[in-house]
Amino acid sequence: MRRAVLLPLLAFVSCAAPSTAPAPGSSRLRLIIETDAGGDPDDEQSLVRFLLYANEWDVEGIIANRPRAREKENLNAERTGLGIVRAFIAAYAEAWPNLLRHDARYPAPDALRQKTVAGYDDTEDGVELLIAAVDRPDPRPVWFSNWGTDKGSAVSCLKRALDRVLRERGPEGYARFKSRIRLSSADKFGEHTTTIAPPFPLWIDTFSPEIDRKRWYHRFSVLTAKAGGFDLERHVRTGHGPLGALYPVNTTHAQKEGDSMSFLYLVPTGMNDPEQPTWGSWGGRYGLRDDVGGKPYYWANQTDAWKGTTDRDQVLGRWAVALQNDFRARMEWCVKSSGTANRPPEARLRGPDRFRARSGVDVPLDASNSSDPDGDRLSFEWIHYREPGGNWTEATFEGQGSRVSFKAPVVKAPEAMHVILAVTDSGAPPLTRYRRVIVTIEP
Repeated sequence: MRRAVLLPLLAFVSCAAPSTAPAPGSSRLRLIIETDAGGDPDDEQSLVRFLLYANEWDVEGIIANRPRAREKENLNAERTGLGIVRAFIAAYAEAWPNLLRHDARYPAPDALRQKTVAGYDDTEDGVELLIAAVDRPDPRPVWFSNWGTDKGSAVSCLKRALDRVLRERGPEGYARFKSRIRLSSADKFGEHTTTIAPPFPLWIDTFSPEIDRKRWYHRFSVLTAKAGGFDLERHVRTGHGPLGALYPVNTTHAQKEGDSMSFLYLVPTGMNDPEQPTWGSWGGRYGLRDDVGGKPYYWANQTDAWKGTTDRDQVLGRWAVALQNDFRARMEWCVKSSGTANRPPEARLRGPDRFRARSGVDVPLDASNSSDPDGDRLSFEWIHYREPGGNWTEATFEGQGSRVSFKAPVVKAPEAMHVILAVTDSGAPPLTRYRRVIVTIEP
């Protein structure tokens, strides 16, 4: 085998030293969601999953923007959006003491209640919560996810907040305020998205576009409903406490969860960086829109090749088993002790995860520092994720387990090669975490 030659970037330590830096994008995100709970019941389906991931972010607010539940379509006993969200938080509160046994970062129910407000047209509570969060002296931007505002729901509180800021602070104050916001969201903001400068610094539309008569947010249920043997009744609705029992089933698509991709995009699995939508995540992979005049706006127009098929579904389908197993495990955290429910492994690399290598050399990769909090046996998969880097020659990994190598392809100009390390434990269900290695191949 040829001698491996690595040329580390100046920002990284020697390749021989273990990597102790967090994965890119792993700083806790600040997040606000706006839901029209009380309309299509899929918002309530997504709320179940969202609350089980509340440990992963600093949840700055939950805004309920539907004043009255939609008759016949929505069967919730609560008949206001705010009442519905509060009922879900009450169910979360019953699970919270047990959730803490698995992760101490789960927010206290009272903290979530204090940040849950109405966003109806006749109240300013949602608008004021949003403005206060964006104005807070915190260097991190605020991520905002609108889950829907239609057919009886109020105008989005973000649109109303931007209207007020522009009116009261003028163009410069408006630009400063807007620069603090990132969107993983449906587009419900009118001229603030399309016309009024400056554009949002980053917008990922996790709902659109429709391709081949298939709406992207409808594809979530198709691709995940049975992934890995997932069974809604067995793994969520029965035997998993009051939160799982609230998961409704009367949606047009079974387990529709059309809003879940907006926050799954932000889950820090070790694979994704929310500032890099083209890289891929549990929420899919996104490309620049071609209809917005060069703005930094992305939507689901990309394709992946996986298991012999190349289409848009594969950008989510390739991760569907792992994300559903993760949901199953978190449902079990609601009712099981820390010794009987599985927790995810920690994927770690020895050496940097960003470096350069010359064409044709053998590049070693080492994940032997990976571990599992439950002491489970680990398996390792090394994936050449060709699409984010545009590398269409498949890399061949030599070796096995936690230590492998590959020959750097021959290139005529520097080219980024993305390798995903997937570490999966032997628990039930098996859980997976990732690290992304980006090797800049040089001629």
